[in-house]
Amino acid sequence: NDVEVMLKHQRIHGDLSAFNVLYWEGEVRIIDFPQAVAPAENPDAFELLERDIRRLCQYFERYGLHSDPSALARNLWTRYGAARSEPFDLMNELAEAGQELP
Repeated sequence: NDVEVMLKHQRIHGDLSAFNVLYWEGEVRIIDFPQAVAPAENPDAFELLERDIRRLCQYFERYGLHSDPSALARNLWTRYGAARSEPFDLMNELAEAGQELP
């Protein structure tokens, strides 16, 4: 879910693995963002997204969670990465949905 949220906000971690995901008392945090990229500005953005997802999927396979990282990456990219050429605007999206910032 957090990978999807980042992509929705026009960011790809770029070096995501289980080492960058912290879990404590039911809370998940992704860390280490210095290499994050904006999909519209990086020609390798899709490959970075797919690699991030593949690494996470490889880790969770140890726990019996099997998935198709390439299909997940293509699905997310279609919905958020390639679909937006302009920067994500949270204020406008919330306004369109009839919501406001908390």
